[in-house]
Amino acid sequence: MTVSALYSFSMQVRALRFSEVLATLSQTRVAIMTRTNFLHIDLHARKSGRANFVIDELSRVPESCAHVEDSLPPIQIAGVPFAEISTQLNRRLGEAYETTKRGVRKEIRVTQRVLLAGVASYPVAMTETCASLAERRKYRAWRARAAKFFLDLARAHNAICSIVAHHDETFPHIHAAIIPTDTAMLAPALHPGYAAREAAEQECLRQGMPKKEAVAAGRRAYAPAMRQFQDAYHEQVGHPSGHARLVTGRARLPRGEYLALRTCHDARDQAILEREQAERERAAIVAETARLIKMGRQASEDVIAMSFSEGMRAVRDGRIEDIVYNPVDHVADLIRGPDVDDVEWEQLLNDLAPAWDQGLLAALEALLATRSRGPAIRRAGAYF
Repeated sequence: MTVSALYSFSMQVRALRFSEVLATLSQTRVAIMTRTNFLHIDLHARKSGRANFVIDELSRVPESCAHVEDSLPPIQIAGVPFAEISTQLNRRLGEAYETTKRGVRKEIRVTQRVLLAGVASYPVAMTETCASLAERRKYRAWRARAAKFFLDLARAHNAICSIVAHHDETFPHIHAAIIPTDTAMLAPALHPGYAAREAAEQECLRQGMPKKEAVAAGRRAYAPAMRQFQDAYHEQVGHPSGHARLVTGRARLPRGEYLALRTCHDARDQAILEREQAERERAAIVAETARLIKMGRQASEDVIAMSFSEGMRAVRDGRIEDIVYNPVDHVADLIRGPDVDDVEWEQLLNDLAPAWDQGLLAALEALLATRSRGPAIRRAGAYF
């Protein structure tokens, strides 16, 4: 098989896989994407200003949060004021040192990781959280638990910690910035995975294992430690909040495919929201129109009844000789004068009837029936 044929075949397989995953997840997105724990921690060095950049991003400095369209200031949740974190970090960096095997002090390396940043996300969209008082209460309770979890992690190592919340992205979430206070500013000691890795590696070296085997043993210790860390978060935060520890059957996709899938889901959700909004607006318009029609019909019938009664009383009392309807304001004009010819009367009704609803037409027909009894009724009103 040639290289081009192999590439074509691999693309076909990838497209088939993606289409199958899209079809499956489009039906089960709610079960897969919601109410699940999300916790992530990472280490950052001062090289290239990375640690300070992370702090600026959490502070929502415009140049550092380009991924957020409409950024909002962070909300202080716990720990030291976040505005002091950058100052604390830089001050401690200036004082930090490491000691060589010969006992010589020297400045820490620029690649030394000096900041642990953590993020925990609430698994309900910001729009849904804001729309429900009950959901906002659940969110605040979750936020307090998650903040305590990060604070306990920092206090266990006597580290400096500040926690803020962000409400300007799809899901509300909190960030923790933790700075080590030891002289060498060894942030990996704060990270459960790296700490377990280092401990396992050092223990193997003490037992006389070769360096390569000790490193491999340390790497094997990383994953169990992180699983334990996630289990602890679920026990203290996720489970009390009603969130799931793991997602059963969730497809693991490359980032490009996941972003494409999320774009499809977002477009579908937006279309559904717009359709539901249009249906609600249409239903409101129909209901309002029906109400106005009912009010107009009732008002017209009331006016007709009053005018008709007034006209009949006028005919009965001999005050007028004929009744002619005015089509402009829908009230009876009481006209004194000569009789209206029957043909002219019929023509008047035929001209006006198409523009009136059933109630008005019925009233006019009754009026016509009454008038057609004879001249004596029109003039003297003896039968009224």
